[in-house]
Amino acid sequence: MYPPLTPPQSVSIELSDGYVCFARYWPPSQPAAAATLYLHGIQSHGGWYEWSASAIAQESGGAVLLPDRRGSGRNPAARGDVARADRWIADVAQLADWLRRKSGATTIGCAGVSWGGKLAAAYCQRRSPDAPLFASLLLIAPGMLPQVDLKWFEKLGVGIALIREPSAPFKLPLQEPELFTDNPAGQRFIADDDLKLTHCTARFLIESRGLDRRLQRATRAEWLPPTTLLLAEDDRIIRSKITAAWLERVATRPSRIVYFAGSAHTLEFAADRQQFAAELRSWAAKLPRHSG
Repeated sequence: MYPPLTPPQSVSIELSDGYVCFARYWPPSQPAAAATLYLHGIQSHGGWYEWSASAIAQESGGAVLLPDRRGSGRNPAARGDVARADRWIADVAQLADWLRRKSGATTIGCAGVSWGGKLAAAYCQRRSPDAPLFASLLLIAPGMLPQVDLKWFEKLGVGIALIREPSAPFKLPLQEPELFTDNPAGQRFIADDDLKLTHCTARFLIESRGLDRRLQRATRAEWLPPTTLLLAEDDRIIRSKITAAWLERVATRPSRIVYFAGSAHTLEFAADRQQFAAELRSWAAKLPRHSG
C-alpha cells in the first residue's frame, strides 16, 4: 500500500517445473551484505509489502527478493492452486537459491508475513539438506495458528471436492478488509485490489492445513534459526498469544517476541508505522554478514 523507499526491479524467475514467477528485486547496495527473501500472505501479493521490503533493503544493504507466490498476485497461471505442499517448499528453496546467485550473498535471511510466515517456518522444518539455510527469520503475524476458518459445511465441501475435483475453487474466509487493518486507507486499498486472491482450490486448502498441523505438533528442535516474532495485539486473523507460546516451545536459538499494542493483523497498513519500521530495521541490521 505504501510506496517503497526505493523502487524495485521487476524480474521473472522460472522454477524447476517450468512455472514462471513474477518478483520484485532490490539489488544489494553494500558488499558482503546478507540477502533477504520476503514471503507474502495467502490473499496478498508482493505489492502489499513494497515499503517494508525496501526498508529491509535500505537498512541491511543487502538484496531483497519479494516474489508473488505461484498462483497469486501477478502470476495468473494455476490461480490459487498447488498440487502438493512440497511444491511450495521447493519454490522457496529455488527462489532463495536464485537470490543467492543473483546477489552474490552467502547469507540469507527470510521475512514472512501471515501465511508467508507459516511457509517460512515450514520451509525451515522441511527443507532438504542441500537447500539454502536461513540465518535468521522475521515472522510477522505468521499464520500457523489461525482463528479465521471455513465453516463446517464448507470444510465438508472441501473434503468431497478433494476426492471428486481437487481443483474446485473455494472462497477464502478473509473477504472483509476490516480483518486485516483498522486503517480506512488500508481497507480501501484491499477492497480495490484486483490482484488479491479471493479463492483457492480444495487441494490448496488441504495442503495448507497440513503445514499448520505439522508446525503445531513441532517439538523443540534445531531446525528453527534465530527468530524475531512480531504480533498484533488486536489480531483477528491469527491467535497471537498461542503463536508466541508456540515459538517459546520450539525455539532452541535466540528469539524475540514483540507485541504491537492496539494493532490489527497487517502491521504494514497501520497509519502509524514508527514501531514497525524500527523493528524491521533492527532485524535487518542484525542479519549476519559474510566476509570477503
